[in-house]
Amino acid sequence: MTKGPSKVTKIRGVVIPTAWDNQGNVTGIAISSHDENEYQVDPKGKGPELLLHIRKEVEAAGVVREEEGKKIVRIRKFMVNEGIESSTIYPNDKGNNPL
Repeated sequence: MTKGPSKVTKIRGVVIPTAWDNQGNVTGIAISSHDENEYQVDPKGKGPELLLHIRKEVEAAGVVREEEGKKIVRIRKFMVNEGIESSTIYPNDKGNNPL
């Protein structure tokens, strides 16, 4: 039996850590999407490259599969959405605000 073409899904969300080693290094990540789903990132494909972008918003495309009730995505490509710098949020702030 031959496999059919895999359907590529687009996911937009924030990269979050899900597993750590004994030294506290992140060993597993997921994308927490805007539709309140969590996609575990497969360590194959471009997944390991996302380790450099924890807590950043990304748009990713990949093949999603389900295992034991969890959604797992093998990333084919992704783009990091660079947020607004804090200096542009409060351009006139002189650092006097205690917040």
